[in-house]
Amino acid sequence: MGKDRFEDLDFIDFNDSRRQEGTVIADMLSAVYRNRKWFILSVAVCVLIGFLYLKSSPKIFLRTATVLVKDEQKGGGVNGAAAFQDLFSLGGSTVDNEVGIFKSKRLMRTVVEILHLDISYKEWDGLRKKELYTSTPFAVTFLDATPSQQISLTVTMSDNGKVTLADMTLQNEEEEEEFDEILTVQPGDTVNTPVGKMVVASTLFTDENSIGKTVYVTKGNMKEVAESYNKALNVGVANKQSSLIALSIEDENVQRAEDLLNTLIEVYKNDAIEDKNRIVINTARFIGERLEIIEADLAAVDAEIENYKKKNRLTDIASESALYLQSSSMLDTEGLSVENQLNMAQYMKEYLQDNSKTTEPVPASIGIDDMGVQNLIMEYNTVLTRRNKLIANSSANNPLVRDLNGTLMSMRLSIAKAVDNLIASLEIQVANMKNKERENSNKIAFVPTQLKYVVSIERQQKIKEELYLFLLNKKEENELQLSITESNCRIIDPAEGVDLPVAPKKVQVALIALLAGIMLPALWIYIRSLLNTSVHTKKELKAGVNIPFLGEVPLEKNKHEKDIVVQEGSRESICEAFKIVRDNLDFMDTEKKTVGKVVLVTSANPDSGKTFITLNLGMSMALANVKVVILDLDLRKGSLSKSVGIGMKKTGVSNYLSGKVDDVKELVQVCGDDNRLHIITSGALPPNPAELLKSGRLDRLLEELKKNYDYILLDNPPYGVVVDTQLCGRLADQTVYVVRSGLFDKRMLPELQELYDSGKMKNMSILLNGIDYVKTGYGYGYGYGYGNYGNDENRKNKKPLYKRIFGI
Repeated sequence: MGKDRFEDLDFIDFNDSRRQEGTVIADMLSAVYRNRKWFILSVAVCVLIGFLYLKSSPKIFLRTATVLVKDEQKGGGVNGAAAFQDLFSLGGSTVDNEVGIFKSKRLMRTVVEILHLDISYKEWDGLRKKELYTSTPFAVTFLDATPSQQISLTVTMSDNGKVTLADMTLQNEEEEEEFDEILTVQPGDTVNTPVGKMVVASTLFTDENSIGKTVYVTKGNMKEVAESYNKALNVGVANKQSSLIALSIEDENVQRAEDLLNTLIEVYKNDAIEDKNRIVINTARFIGERLEIIEADLAAVDAEIENYKKKNRLTDIASESALYLQSSSMLDTEGLSVENQLNMAQYMKEYLQDNSKTTEPVPASIGIDDMGVQNLIMEYNTVLTRRNKLIANSSANNPLVRDLNGTLMSMRLSIAKAVDNLIASLEIQVANMKNKERENSNKIAFVPTQLKYVVSIERQQKIKEELYLFLLNKKEENELQLSITESNCRIIDPAEGVDLPVAPKKVQVALIALLAGIMLPALWIYIRSLLNTSVHTKKELKAGVNIPFLGEVPLEKNKHEKDIVVQEGSRESICEAFKIVRDNLDFMDTEKKTVGKVVLVTSANPDSGKTFITLNLGMSMALANVKVVILDLDLRKGSLSKSVGIGMKKTGVSNYLSGKVDDVKELVQVCGDDNRLHIITSGALPPNPAELLKSGRLDRLLEELKKNYDYILLDNPPYGVVVDTQLCGRLADQTVYVVRSGLFDKRMLPELQELYDSGKMKNMSILLNGIDYVKTGYGYGYGYGYGNYGNDENRKNKKPLYKRIFGI
């Protein structure tokens, strides 16, 4: 039978409920000691694996940064009203919103694009690949690569200053291509490669040490790289009562981690400033558009006046109409103010009716004196800003966005209605002013028509000039507000951290490797123990059946040329075991025969060692001057005949039973060094062994042998496999049932007890064969009693300490 390489591993019978707790613990410790070489080997292998893991895993460093976000709800004392407002508020605080903005994919993708984090540079540093980041001797620019493409290649610098490109791979969304082409290029040149156009440029870190080094360049998918960094980024509020936000990230390159955090903060600040300036920028655009229109109107009015005076040869009309204009000066002043507001209101109405500008803020502070309209515009712009910020972090299908869109539509209609009312009011005022001017015009009817025309044109010119100067003033105010806008966050601590890596943790890995080295063999022993269904010890055998126990034979690990291991004068444990079995066999003879005892030897399984037991039991009897003969009644295999080297060509049992031989003396063969052991082989294998054994000639053969021998040992096939053993059982005085340790299944014990109770096998007893005392941890006293007592030579040849420790 083949041996499992782990068969030497011990096991413990955890299923034995009668074992005391202290005994189980002692057996466990004993099993660990007996299998110490496996534990030492397992620990060594696991520690080696842990060591290789530490040497091959990249070192991970932690970098943290802290920023202060302006939040009126935090950072100070909390009164009762604020507490109830925070409790029943539907939305989160400003700080919580800013945390979400820091974690947004949009900001991280911007950071990845700025720092080119989608391109990685690595080189071998021992067993691990080290990230170079900005300290790379080469910088690769992929000119026509798309953000979703993944490209990898190796760059090696030669002695002549050129670089070699190799191992190029290109991976699109669904397929990956590998190219065996090797290119040698000059640094700084644009080169066409199988993966696209690229430029390999030298950096400040290019020196003599870079020659021969291979740099592994990888361009990743921009979206996937941004998502991976976003997952690695940790953002949280430092304290519920403060507006401090802590940002941290773990990365294998310290500089890259610091640059990522610092750049993320700057991108966040710029985004916040841009968000605040969006209304101001829209107002500036509106003012610029109006200034262009008014400039064109002023140019047209000036040209009309010039042409009219040239055509009618007019000089100073004002001196002629000075007396009449004094009366209308006050009306002109009021009329100019009212028409100015009317024009601005009309401009505002046109802006509100422009559907292309519904998502842009409504211009404020453009000269409309009506406070109701101004308040509506400011409220509308505030709600529009909230809506745009919410869309930036979600989508237009967000329920909150839909609600704000409805609110904005209602507010825009309200503003339009208010502007319409204002226009109607101003038009009434203008009409009143015109009526008064008409009355005054009747008084100066004698003034030439030219004067009236020129005055009308000049009045329009003054209106345009006043409006133009007003818008210029508003433009400067808007530019000033744009220049002083600041972010709502301030850096408290830039990205920093300790220089010691946070992973892999050496102590933790060492402890895990040590525990794994101890637990793996222990777990294997435990599993083998739980799944063990074989009989190994005398205690297990006697616990399962109530059958006389003949004895036990230890496992013989030494190799012998023949199966006979019992020798005269030997003090080996196996020789002593057979002596005990021999004496117990005499004690179990209930009939107390002096001669002619027939002992049948059988087993439950093949390879149980019944032939080995029969031969050595017979030799033990022969050395005790007992006349013994062994019959090989296994007429189907002739196992005993083969074991002693006689073979089946000799005349044997089958020849006698078939009637070919009548003289018993012709059957007997001698065996052993001193020819004390007599054996009758099976002879030629017959075609009908059962019929031969059933004949009366077997009875006659045994009767003849009883006259000359004290013991007749019958080596039979396993019981139940063939009918031969049952046929021979009727002639036996005693039956030895051999059970092989580790081979006989415990679930067969009830069948064994049933066989004994049935009486089919006369005076049946059990012999346990092949006990490995070292493996089972059983029989510690037997080794002393069987072979070591009085054997001082073995104690003198004691193994060295290191061999005993490692179980060598």
